Amino acid sequence: MDTEDSRSLKGAIPKAGTGRTAPFRVWGRAMSTALLLVALGVLAHFYRATQHTVFIELDGLRWAHRTHQREASAILREMGLDVRPEDVILVPSAEGLAAGEAIHLEVARPVIISHDGMVTRLWTHQKRLEDVLAEAQVTILAHDQLRWERKALRPDDLLPQPPSEGASWRERLNALRQPVEIALYRAVPFFVSEGGFSTRHDTTAQTVGEALYEQGILIYAGDRFYPALDARLSPEMTVYIERAKPAILEVDGTRRLVRSHAQTVGEFLEEQGVRLEAQDKTIPERDAPLEAGLHVQVVRVYEEYYVEETPIPFQVRWEPDPSLEIDLREVAEWGREGALRKQVRVHYENGQEVHRTEEAEWVAREPIDRVIRYGTKIVLRELETPQGTLTYWRKIRALATSYNAPTAGKAFDHPQYGITRVGWRARRGIIAVDPKVIPLYTSLYVPGYGLGVAADTGSAIKGRHIDLCYNDDDLVLWYRWVDVYLLAPAPPPSQINFLLPNTPKEKE
Repeated sequence: MDTEDSRSLKGAIPKAGTGRTAPFRVWGRAMSTALLLVALGVLAHFYRATQHTVFIELDGLRWAHRTHQREASAILREMGLDVRPEDVILVPSAEGLAAGEAIHLEVARPVIISHDGMVTRLWTHQKRLEDVLAEAQVTILAHDQLRWERKALRPDDLLPQPPSEGASWRERLNALRQPVEIALYRAVPFFVSEGGFSTRHDTTAQTVGEALYEQGILIYAGDRFYPALDARLSPEMTVYIERAKPAILEVDGTRRLVRSHAQTVGEFLEEQGVRLEAQDKTIPERDAPLEAGLHVQVVRVYEEYYVEETPIPFQVRWEPDPSLEIDLREVAEWGREGALRKQVRVHYENGQEVHRTEEAEWVAREPIDRVIRYGTKIVLRELETPQGTLTYWRKIRALATSYNAPTAGKAFDHPQYGITRVGWRARRGIIAVDPKVIPLYTSLYVPGYGLGVAADTGSAIKGRHIDLCYNDDDLVLWYRWVDVYLLAPAPPPSQINFLLPNTPKEKE
């Protein structure tokens, strides 16, 4: 009887002729592949193990090379080095090569020299240009010039080297094989005639301008020369230079150095296009000779005229008016300022005022006086007071102060102690006044004080100021503005001051 396991085993073993690979065949192929890989690895390890490193030194630079070769010639062939007959190879012995000694290769460099209308080619080991030229049997003179790629070289310079950083030995070798093209320019003599003297110069320049620049001979604006700067330079050529004279020109706020062939200052200014007006002047004068380094200054001169007006103040004229009551005023004519005019001439040099002159003066408008009329008419009025009805002819607003004999400023034993201006003894009822305002002996009434007489004066009593006298033992201090009534009868007009002063002024 077949069990399930036996059925599975039978299905797993292929029958002959069915095309399926038996398990032992797969295993065999895998083993073969593995053995092959192991063999290859052993061979590769053996190959690497039998290699050694040799060094190649090419014009002072060293490279390492891995090889199985033992001979220097075989190593060079393996590397594919293109060796020319002019090259120099220094080969160490086999023992030295194994010990790390380098194979030295000194490459001959190709040089092409253009000179004297011909071209010389050579392969050289020389490092300096002068040695290369000597090897090529090319002579270089003192002022001749060498150029490489438009760059000027000196005979003691080294032969241009190609860049070496980061390059492989093959790139380095190819760079050294590139021809170095050197151009030799022969110096030719030429002469410079300047100021009556001639000097010789040698140059490799192609044009007159290049030759002069090379010799440090500068041409300034204004200089005259022949031939032209772009003319081709030929041997023994003479370049003629007529120098312009340098001068400093200061005009219209600018200052610059210019060069000129003019003979005088006037010609110089005309040459520079400086126009002079009629009043302009120059320092130095226009007919002065133009010398090298001269400072020429143009002074612009002009004058302006204008009329200056100043006011003429009017006068105030007071006129009495008998129809107008005393202390009243009215303006009859307001007046007007006059005008005084002057014609002034102002002289300018370079925009700055130098001086001015008053050339004419006249009164353009006469002033008109201001006319003020003041009243001279006396009008009597009555005033009710504690002392009864009083008749007064003028009322004055005044500052009232007070005093008595002890405060009047004189010592008790002074002969004038207590004596007023009119000779009366100081007491209540005497009032000190300014006689120019209130005539002495005028009867007065002061509210709060009473009746009094203008019988005293004082150095501090000026204008609208009165001083009320008290007895020695009843002084009352005053300092206030009051109405002062001048009692009738009025004095003659000749004793009356119709125009009272305005001081002191009462504060509002």
